[in-house]
Order: sequence, then structure tokens, then C-alpha cells
Amino acid sequence: MKHFIPCALALSIASLSAATSANETLPTVSVTADFRAIEALKSASSVSVIEAQTISRRDAKHLDEILNTTPNVNFSAGASRGRFIQLRGIGERSQFKDPLDASVGMLIDGIDYSGIGLASALFDVQQVEVLRGPQGTQFGSSALAGMISIQSNEPTEEFSGKVSAGAGSYDSFNTGLVLNGAIADNLLGRIAIQKNVSDGYITNNFLNRDDTNNIDEGSVKAQLKWQPSDELTLALTTHYIDADNGYNGFSLENSRSIPTDQPGHDRQKSKAGALKINWTGHSAFELQSTLAYERSELAYGFDWDWTNIPASGTQGGENNVRERDAANFDLRLISTPESNFLGAQWVAGMYAAKRDVQLSYDDSWYDIWGGGPWISTFDSTNDTQRVAGYGELSWSLSDLLTLSSGLRLERINNDYKDSAGVALDKGENQWGGNLTLEYTGVENTLLYATISRGYKTAGVNGQALGKVITDPSTPDTIADFLLQRGTFDSETLINYELGLKGSYLENTLSLSLTAFYMDRQDMQTNSSVLFPPSEWRSYIDNVDNGHNSGIELETQWLASDRVVLFAAVGLLETKLGDLTVVDVDTDAPLKQSGRDQAHAPSYQFNLGATVNLLENLALTVEVDGKDSFYFSNGHNDQSRAYELVHMNLAYEAGDLAVSLWARNLTNEDYQTRGFYFDNTGSGNQAYHQLGEPRIAGVSGSYSF
Repeated sequence: MKHFIPCALALSIASLSAATSANETLPTVSVTADFRAIEALKSASSVSVIEAQTISRRDAKHLDEILNTTPNVNFSAGASRGRFIQLRGIGERSQFKDPLDASVGMLIDGIDYSGIGLASALFDVQQVEVLRGPQGTQFGSSALAGMISIQSNEPTEEFSGKVSAGAGSYDSFNTGLVLNGAIADNLLGRIAIQKNVSDGYITNNFLNRDDTNNIDEGSVKAQLKWQPSDELTLALTTHYIDADNGYNGFSLENSRSIPTDQPGHDRQKSKAGALKINWTGHSAFELQSTLAYERSELAYGFDWDWTNIPASGTQGGENNVRERDAANFDLRLISTPESNFLGAQWVAGMYAAKRDVQLSYDDSWYDIWGGGPWISTFDSTNDTQRVAGYGELSWSLSDLLTLSSGLRLERINNDYKDSAGVALDKGENQWGGNLTLEYTGVENTLLYATISRGYKTAGVNGQALGKVITDPSTPDTIADFLLQRGTFDSETLINYELGLKGSYLENTLSLSLTAFYMDRQDMQTNSSVLFPPSEWRSYIDNVDNGHNSGIELETQWLASDRVVLFAAVGLLETKLGDLTVVDVDTDAPLKQSGRDQAHAPSYQFNLGATVNLLENLALTVEVDGKDSFYFSNGHNDQSRAYELVHMNLAYEAGDLAVSLWARNLTNEDYQTRGFYFDNTGSGNQAYHQLGEPRIAGVSGSYSF
């Protein structure tokens, strides 16, 4: 019954509103990540829009600090940040040696950062859009489970600016500057510069330091918008991102006191840009074009024994360094209201992308029994090319019924090589699409039904195969097990969705309700196998009979001119399918058939209220809740269910804004990542990375 308490409470809030009205109305929120910008309550899809106001009330500096405000969204850490995201239970949880084709895509100002979520800072961001379910028509293989689009504030004509600063627990400090306005006739510009630092909440009592899990992140975003004529607009966006974070997240005691002698790191340095062209000079269509480039240097390392004491006779660390170059081009034609094809509004587009990733890996240790230092190295390259054509047709069957159909055809080529001799050069054809029926016959209400198809590319288990090839001492049972899983097939996802959206009580109540069922065919599942005594290799397997289903509810109620209530609830049921792994305790086969998928909590919720205490003073209190979930498909260790309380007291007077804020007020211990293996020589144990403890601070800004 506890799984339904959050949903019942949210529905109670919505039903109580039937007896209340207010003079003011809720603001209109639009979705920009679709082919056409559209009001969120009129979008026939399950999408959450996290506005700047929500980001501010959390004092959120990074995407992982606001994800709990939306239904059926989870994340895993295993790094300095929650870099890996799961939507409706689908998504990667980590990356070590092997290439990563993200199930959840990420766009920042139209630039593809999928798989490198450390880039998702939230300074000067207008909104974050979370599109749940396969987005096969528009985004293809980058969005099997959905897409997250972060949209920065755009340049405007009037000169303006903002300076901001904040300080909080664990010696955290942030500062930012925004300048915006006209540079010349028809030329607008905007620049946003920010720096965010913190010692982190880990104590290293061996090195006598409290900053081995620190945050040190900075970014510069610059935009130019030129409109040489009424029909033509060119927008140039550039990013420079520099994150140099520490990583010291796991201990043998599952605490925040971690006495490692070699603290790790989690770094990303990205230079990226996008040129967008919009032309409206033809009566039949609007032309939109985007050319984007991204280059990133990524470094991730950790002390794999998590101590200063040799484990099993060795001590050392692992380092993964990646260089990533990516470019893509997207050109689309969007029909004007006066134009139609076969009686339908239409979209037609073409897409091309190239991404090259080079990995340099080293694993160093000191063998106190063998008498010397050792270093193993590993290198790989993974080059991906994609070419696609896509389109969408939308027919008005009547004044109340609309039928939309989308299709994407994509050619994908992957070329993988590594220093262990593993190679894969594979090309495949894929398709995705959607069929949606919308009905608007109920006042102020949209009802819709959707069938959509998404896909994800095939790949190679280079890390697992490399171990077998280079180490002849690998036990035959484990070698045979991994050789049979040297490659994995592409996955397809069929999503069935019913939705209701509406605005009621003179636009003082908004409601969005979605029910979905997703059939995962040849589901790619990340698992792992243990090499005794304490070394594991991950691999991806295909399994049948996996599915995900659930309900998503979001509502906001302007109860009076002083009180706003809000709620977001996700219920999720997942089945792992016909997966068999090696039991890390017995080395025997372990059937996981029918078990829940990893990082897929059966419920989560965000409930809260904002109360205007005075004309310029508002208090927000909210609670996040999440059920327990499995950390991996390869073992059965689970997190604990938890509830987190957050508070923000905000004061605004003209151009000045000041807020006192706190996250996790009750200092709840909760887990964001978990492993199960033998790290001490005394048997397998569960090890957990803890989430953020109680954090409090003050933030202020001045606009001019």
C-alpha cells in the first residue's frame, strides 16, 4: 500500500482544488525540444518542464540536483556527480573501458552531450525539458528511453545583466555574471560566466583532508543572434566547460570517512559550438538548420581498494582518459499553416553525425608479495557515423481529432578497435517512429494515445573479451561465459502510452497524467562477472521478455494568491527478462528472470508548497521520496527507500533577490550507487556511495 500513498496524496491535492478558485493564473510553459515549440499542456507526450524557478528554489548548480522533481527519473553516481540518468528504469549506470551509446540523450542549447553528463551545469538556464519514452522520430538512437534538453536564456534587445553569488556548507561557493543586449543593429549577444566550488562532504582521515571529493566547476556560454532580414535569423552558441572534480566516494564501512591514499578524479573539459539558421522566406515551409561541434577531454580515476592498506597483497588505482570529437548536421523543413501534403501538416529532415572516441587506460598497483610496482595499459578507438532521414505528418481528422505519424530511417556504422586485439566493424539499418491520436472534445483537456518505437545500436564487449584474450589464466568457465557474449545485438523499444492533460479552474490548476507500457525487445542489460578474488569485468547481454510500465502524474494548483501546491509522482513496474548471470558468491549460474531492473524504483514523488508570507517573501517546503531499487542486474544488493526534505526562503525587492536554502534538512543517509564484491579478501560485501547530506546556504543576485 505504501507505493500508492504518494499518488493518492497528489490526487487529493488535485481533487481539493474543485472547491477553490483564485484571481491569478498559472504561467504558460512551452516545450522547445519538439519540431515545433508548443505549450506543454498541449504536447501529446510525457514531458516535464523544469523551470528556472524550480532550479532556483533548490539552489541547484547541476542537473542531478533537480532530477528528483520529475516522475520516473533516477540517476546513478559512481563519480563526483550523478552523470548517468535512467528514465522509466532505462539507462546506463556507469562507464569504464567500453564505449557508451547512451539510452538517455542530452542536449544543451542544441549541442549533443549524450553520455557526458558532467557538462550539465544550470547557471543562466531558462528551463530543462525531460522527454520520457522513445524519441525515435526526432533523435533516433540517442534517445531510446528519452531525451533531456537544457535550454539557456537567449539574447534580448534590451541591455541587462546579473551578478550572483552564494555560499554554503562544506566551504561551497559560487559566483556568476551575465551580460545581455544589443551589440549592433540586428545583432544581439549574451554571455554567462560561472564558477562553482565546494570541498565536498567526504573526510579523508588518512591524508587529513576534507576536499578529496571536491567540486571545482566553471563554464562560459556565449551567444550571438543576428537577424539580417525579416526572414533570416542566425544564432551562434559557444560553450567552454571546465570541471576538475575529485572522486573519493566509496569506503569499506559505507561511510563519509574514506581513508584512501590515492583519491580519484572526475574531469571534463569541453569546447563546443552550434550554428542555427532559421529561414521563413518561403510560403510553404520554414527551414531550420543546425551545425554543431563538440570536443571533450574526459578523465576518470579512482583508488580501487578505497583504503591505504594493501588489499589482497596489492594496492593501486585505475585511470580512464578519453578524447571525444563529435560533429553533426541537421536540416529540416517545417510546413507553414497554409501548406499541406496529402492534407497534412508536415516535417521533412535529414541528419548526419560523426563521433570519434579514443580511450587511454592504465591500472597501476604495487604487489607487496611479488615485490614491485606493476602497470597495465589498454587503448581503444570507437568511431561512429550516422546518417538519417526523417519526417512527420499530422492530419486534422475533425475539429476534435488529430492523427500524427512520424518515421526515421537511420544508417549507423560503428568501428571499434582495442589494444587487446578485439575489433568490430559493423553497420546496421534502424528505424523509429510514432503514431499519435489526439482528442480535444473535453473542455480544456487533451486526451492522447501513442505508439512509438525507439532503438539502440549493437556493440562489442571489449572489456570482457580483452580479459579473456590477454589472460590465459582465466578460469575456463568464466572464459567460455564471456566469449559467448563477445558482442550484443541492437535493442528496440515499443512504447504504448495514454495521456491526459488539462488546465482547469480558470487556469489555476494544471494536470498531466500518463500511463505507459514499454516492450523491450533484445533488451541490452549491463551485468558483470567477478574474477577472483576482487576483479570484475562488465559486459552487456541481450535478454527477452523485459518490460517497463507505469503511471506519471504532475499537477500544480494555485490555491490562492498566496499559496501554490505542486506534486509529481511516478509509479514504475519493471521486469528484467530472461537474464542469467554468474553468482559472485558461488560462481554458479544465477537466474534473474522476472526480477526488477536495476535503478528502477517502484515509486518516487515530489510534493511541496510555496507560501507568500509577505509581498516580497516566499517560503517553499518540499519532500522528495523514492523506493528502494537494485543497484545492478548482476547481483541483488538494494538501496534503502528514503524521503528528503528541502526548504527555501526567498526575498525579492526590485532587482535584488536573496534566498536562504537547505537540501536534505533531516540529514538522511541514502545511496546513489552500489557494488557487491570482495575488496578485503574476506568475502563479498555490499559497498554504497552515499548521496548528499544536509546542505544549507545563502544565495543572492542583483539584476541591472
